[in-house]
Amino acid sequence: MSANDHPSETASVASDFTLLEGLFQLTVTGHTEDWEFERLNNAVYERLLSNYAQEEIGSVPLSKTLMAG
Repeated sequence: MSANDHPSETASVASDFTLLEGLFQLTVTGHTEDWEFERLNNAVYERLLSNYAQEEIGSVPLSKTLMAG
């Protein structure tokens, strides 16, 4: 951790990594129908929406792009 890192930002990044790692491991092992996969998938999706809902890709708002998926 550098002197400029804020502890809550570092914790958030670690939490994000943990969520993605868990989702990845469940996918690799083929457990995509389990409740745990659904929970992690929803958590990752909600974080993506909260972080990037206002971003735009070209002329298409990202939130509309994500909602179609």
